[in-house]
Amino acid sequence: MAKYLIVAVFVLAAFAGRGQIVGESWRDHLSYNNGKALAVTESMVYCATDIGLFCYDKDDGSIRRLTTINGLSDMGVGSIAYSDANHILVIGYSNGNIDLMDDDGRVYNMSGLKDKNIVMSKNINQISFYGTRAYLSCDFGLTTIDLKRREFVDTYIMRLDAKQVKINCSAVFGEYLYAFSEDGLMRGRLDNPFLTDMKNWEYLSIDGRQLRAVTGCVFNGKLYAGESINDIISRLTAFDGQSWTMIADSIPTVRSLTSHDNRIVVCTDMGVTAYDVNLQVSKSWETTGATMGFNDGQDIWYSHKMYGLGRTNKDTYMAVLPAGPPHNRFYNVCYNAGNILVAPGGIKPPSANLYRPADIYCYDGTDWTSISKNTYTDIINCSDVVSFATCGNPDYYVAAAWRYGLLEFRNGEYNFINSVNTDSAFNDCVTSCAFDSRGNLWVASMLTQDPLAVRAVDGKWYKHHYGTNMTGQVTGKILCTRNDDLWLVQPHGSRILVWNSNGTPETDGDDNYECFVPSNESGSLLNSSINDIAQDRNGAIWIASDEGVYVYDHPEYILQGKNFYGRRPQMIEEGYYQSLLITEVVTSIAIDGGNRKWFGTESGGIFVISPDGTEQYAVYNKDNSPLFSNNVLSLAIDDDRGIIYIVTDRGLQSAVISSTKPDAGMSSVYAAPNPVPADYFNDVAIHGLADETVVRITDLRGNLVHETMSNGGGALWNLCNRDGRRVETGIYLIQCTTTDGVTRNVGKIHVVK
Repeated sequence: MAKYLIVAVFVLAAFAGRGQIVGESWRDHLSYNNGKALAVTESMVYCATDIGLFCYDKDDGSIRRLTTINGLSDMGVGSIAYSDANHILVIGYSNGNIDLMDDDGRVYNMSGLKDKNIVMSKNINQISFYGTRAYLSCDFGLTTIDLKRREFVDTYIMRLDAKQVKINCSAVFGEYLYAFSEDGLMRGRLDNPFLTDMKNWEYLSIDGRQLRAVTGCVFNGKLYAGESINDIISRLTAFDGQSWTMIADSIPTVRSLTSHDNRIVVCTDMGVTAYDVNLQVSKSWETTGATMGFNDGQDIWYSHKMYGLGRTNKDTYMAVLPAGPPHNRFYNVCYNAGNILVAPGGIKPPSANLYRPADIYCYDGTDWTSISKNTYTDIINCSDVVSFATCGNPDYYVAAAWRYGLLEFRNGEYNFINSVNTDSAFNDCVTSCAFDSRGNLWVASMLTQDPLAVRAVDGKWYKHHYGTNMTGQVTGKILCTRNDDLWLVQPHGSRILVWNSNGTPETDGDDNYECFVPSNESGSLLNSSINDIAQDRNGAIWIASDEGVYVYDHPEYILQGKNFYGRRPQMIEEGYYQSLLITEVVTSIAIDGGNRKWFGTESGGIFVISPDGTEQYAVYNKDNSPLFSNNVLSLAIDDDRGIIYIVTDRGLQSAVISSTKPDAGMSSVYAAPNPVPADYFNDVAIHGLADETVVRITDLRGNLVHETMSNGGGALWNLCNRDGRRVETGIYLIQCTTTDGVTRNVGKIHVVK
């Protein structure tokens, strides 16, 4: 009987590799600080940022994020507006894409403008309404949609003397549609069916001059316009259909005008002010950085480019902002014993600085903390954190600042390390760092005679010279293997130095090292840049390059004088063998608890590959998943919780995966969340399993509800039974059968429907 159980286990294992890998629990870790626009309904306040959208519930004070993960069709919001008459929130994106969201949260996408062959910016700057129509002001002109029919009506390409005219906003006043631009204020009759012809538009002027109209709105029977005088001064004027009246002159730059509830709100560079119908100030709040204001009863709401969303009532102020990092521009991510470390960093190819602040942000699964020049003044002299060295202590890590030195953080204390305070053990052109198993800190620097240095556990620094193969060269990532070999990459020369100090980092004479260019058994050399390097759970070294992947199954051979060569894993694609990801620029590698390989790429998203590299289990890209962008910069896996963290050029996000670090004894199997609340519709993650364990979910009567296979130490359950329906409220048992045929109950899950 045990023989058949083992056969079943291996059959399920083969299936599990191709089965569910990433669960439904995708999550964004975006910054919502940069508020651009807002929309207010009876119960909600929506704030658009440069990357996404969030909403605040006025009744219960809750905050909800809205991204491609939970229903939106795109990222990069240009503007939003809510139609009270049609109960529709219109979301316009910077690429011309449009979402219509009703009060129940249902989203209808209109991609016609995005897909239209217009060779110019399609950014949507503002949205106004008239009846069932929405007028979208764009960088190229205006486009009109019918909200009831959900169809495009007209598109007006605006030009002035062969120059493209950017429309900042629009408004319907009387019988005319007005278009505001810094080239002038235009209008066309609503009943004219030929507004696509610029001849049917007229420019309005004041005292013989055209208005450089930045923004405008209709209020109390007049058309108001915010006019730009220069970069810091604006004026406010009103039009009754016949003549213009000066309302305010030489005021701070006007950012937006909105009207609601018998108030007009003027948002300037110095604050937000609401005026009544007699143009008397009813509420005012001084602030720099507000981008749009809205009066709602006793409150003024405003979007802010540094604090997301603000709310003021008389003399009180409240900031509304989802938890997250300060911005969305990241270069690398690292897992450190329960915490996630991210930094903006970056390198301008081939080896120049981007001069991004040497800030570091730490996420513990709940809260974000920041390290910046505001907390440590020395950091102001650094930039571009590109890698981290960790040693399993959540309160200790070292960061490498490209061409500057090291930033060390231990138990809340900070130390800046460079050539000055190490007696020139390394030059300041640091490129990476790593800890070995004994706690020695190894540092790689470039353009030097001695590119490798070490701080021994006694605190003393030593530098090492190893010939001329990499002297004066640009170095990259340094990897410390399980047997304390160091693999140091020369990224653009496709060369790798392998080094072992023989357990004596303080001396040179007994060191062993080799320098080589990756090649296969036939001698074919790798001829492309090396972007990342990692060691898997079997000890093999995986190399990510601009032309796919190289693997060294026996990396120890190179220092043992044995035949040493790599391989390009072969996969069958369309009936032919092809080298793994040979057509992709592979930027990053992460290896999960089941030894599966996760490859981030420059334009193809994420590829999940079998442990030996010969089978493709899954691909996650912008089209088939909530991945923000196909340009993946960095990956890191939390093996304890079963979460992959992903840095793309659009920001940071994460997803629950089916694999965690395996536990052969299954001493602490648990499910998360548990209990499962009624409003939870993602996957339940089961952790603490042995690798390749058959996992059965049963009810208390022993009826089988769900069956899967663990990968590494984790498995996922989508809360559905074998018929695909969500299970009823109750207690469910986790039953496991290991590869030796032993079956036992290891846990319970309480589900509320």
